[in-house]
Amino acid sequence: MSFPNFSNIQDFVQDRLKERRGKPELISKLNPFVRIVSGAGLVLVSNPNFKLLQAAGTTYGSSTQAGAIGTTWGGAPINPNSGQGYRPSPIVTSFEVDEGSGTLSRKATFSVTAFTKEQMESLTQYILEPGFSIFLEWGWGDAASYSGLVGLNTSTIAGYQSSVKRDEIRKKTGGRYDNYLGFITGGGVSLDGDKWSINVKCTGFTELPGYFLTTETGEQKTDGTGILTSAKAFGLNFIDTFNSSPSDERFMKMFNDLPQTRQTKAVKNLRKNKSVNTLSSFINFDDEVSEDINGETDGITLPFTDIQIWKSSLLVDGTEVVFPKGTKIISEDRFIRFDTLMRIIYEIGIEGYKLPDGSVITTKIDYEDTTCSAFPNIYSTDASKLFIPNPETPKFRLSATPPGGDTTVDSILGSGFSNNGIDGIEFPNKNLLNFKPKVGNPIEKKGKQWGYLKDLYVNFDFAKSVLDTKNFYLKDALYQILNGMSSAVNGMWDFQIEETEVGNTSILKIWEMNMISDSKKGSIYTFDMIGEKSVFIDASLDLDISGAKMNQVIGSKLGKSTNGDAGRIGKNLWKSSLTDTLGITIKEKNVDNSDDPSTETEKDKEKIAEENLNIMLGKAKFFPKVNLTEKSTLSGELYNMCYLGAFSDSNVFSALKAKHDNTDEAETSSALMPINFTFKVHGVSGIRRGDMFKVRGIPSSYDGGFFQVLSVKHSLQGMEWTTEVTGGFRNSK
Repeated sequence: MSFPNFSNIQDFVQDRLKERRGKPELISKLNPFVRIVSGAGLVLVSNPNFKLLQAAGTTYGSSTQAGAIGTTWGGAPINPNSGQGYRPSPIVTSFEVDEGSGTLSRKATFSVTAFTKEQMESLTQYILEPGFSIFLEWGWGDAASYSGLVGLNTSTIAGYQSSVKRDEIRKKTGGRYDNYLGFITGGGVSLDGDKWSINVKCTGFTELPGYFLTTETGEQKTDGTGILTSAKAFGLNFIDTFNSSPSDERFMKMFNDLPQTRQTKAVKNLRKNKSVNTLSSFINFDDEVSEDINGETDGITLPFTDIQIWKSSLLVDGTEVVFPKGTKIISEDRFIRFDTLMRIIYEIGIEGYKLPDGSVITTKIDYEDTTCSAFPNIYSTDASKLFIPNPETPKFRLSATPPGGDTTVDSILGSGFSNNGIDGIEFPNKNLLNFKPKVGNPIEKKGKQWGYLKDLYVNFDFAKSVLDTKNFYLKDALYQILNGMSSAVNGMWDFQIEETEVGNTSILKIWEMNMISDSKKGSIYTFDMIGEKSVFIDASLDLDISGAKMNQVIGSKLGKSTNGDAGRIGKNLWKSSLTDTLGITIKEKNVDNSDDPSTETEKDKEKIAEENLNIMLGKAKFFPKVNLTEKSTLSGELYNMCYLGAFSDSNVFSALKAKHDNTDEAETSSALMPINFTFKVHGVSGIRRGDMFKVRGIPSSYDGGFFQVLSVKHSLQGMEWTTEVTGGFRNSK
């Protein structure tokens, strides 16, 4: 799998497609085959060895039994129980393998027709038992295809968990053969006249172990010596700055706040890990620091007296700002670095999956080199989900705008940046990215247009709520956390989890699908839509716009925007226009334009200014910088003491991103657009998700971009093998 980077359709696949141009007779001479190998010991083929089956009598059995249901791995026939005689052997009637983009895993379904009840009962023991492994092979009925058939032993078959090994045999057979290794996850049996139809559902072999995690029973496990692996929370007498360092204190507070079933000994031992037990791993876990900063805008009591002094202002970007009494500058949100959270999840204890041969597949989360798309001024719009350590986080004017003044984005932004960088941890990353994946072209990005997932910070209480879920499944939990993080940047990130494997380790690799490379090396293969050079059996171009987007576009075209002073969206649906997003009102109030602003009194202006301040304070979320402890001397300058952790205004976020997207620094290819091209060709293996292609013969407006393969589906029906490919459009103008 080469997502999310770009890859070129492999040469052997191009050779197979070019070979068929204008030569339909090549396909007409081929018949497909299917071989189904059950881990329980059955081999079922679509074109059986009739001589072998006749060894059991005839292909129609005898007077007391029907034909054989298949063979053992060694080649001996397997006969059904006695029953109706002179009925043919079972046949494979349909077959489909789907590599979809939604879950980045391979699904398969197939149907087998049995001609007696006894055949059906024998077959279901082999191909309808949930959890049994299944190995499927298919291809064209020629010598090159048959050369790909795998030797029937467990070690050889197990090797095809590897996508690399599958690709090797695809190349060896010139795209004429393919296989699938998975396990049975469902199905059913139905009766059609005097025949029985057995429908089987399979899931990619690496997906099942990725779903297991020790949860409610974690505290009952032992380390092999009989000692329970659970751990008690740290006592209050340990959590103080006299007996521990500030980073120690933060770790212990975090551990004590974990759900009790997650407080395992292994997690507790992370306190000894120097990359976890650091000041930069946790944000806003020091209650004393938060109280000190909030006290700057609250009444304080003089020592040894009952006299209160009201200190109601702070310096904000060099300007003194008067806050309403009791204002809490620091919110209650706390954050944990994504890297630290993943280490905790891993140490909770991921269950292994035991295979029928007794070996165990363990699971690992691969996130260390996962990169996410970004732009220089990216920030979080939702403190309940995410904090972004960006040194160039925009500053916002807490005093908002002067009465009757401008209310656009530029008026809301302050001068300079709020430095949210944390001890060398920065998002986006300022360096050039040149990542070389195992499959596909290198991912190249300019500085400040990408960042590491591990350097983002997750709201701790949000993550805690996910960890506290009953019947906790690892993959589902990861999606909840990742999708929550994406929601805090207007859905800018599209996270997917791919199951890969190395030996007996199932790896859950996290990808950010909108992380688009600036580089597209090599020529992009072009299909012909029509004419003698077309290899398409069928093709379609689909435009699918969500209801919300459609309403926005139509509303904007029919009249002015809801802000009143913004222009209409232009006729080009896909062109970004910064001017369409700049007219953002930061508060709702009725304005009588007939009044002369000069008649406003100073008291009126102060009231409006206070209203604006309250609005801005409701949007801006501040958190103490990690180097502050209760012993630190507070500077009195808000941006020196605190990170601007979030600003809950998605319109401002969209305007800043649009401004970046319209510059020369933006990436050369767009994110995937809601435009798909789907085509069907006679069967060929080796087309991968991530491969790029163009189509000659569709509207010229698509000439400035290309399609990227999202899903590949192989189907065998009757005497035909077809491959269906769906590609999503990326504009590269």
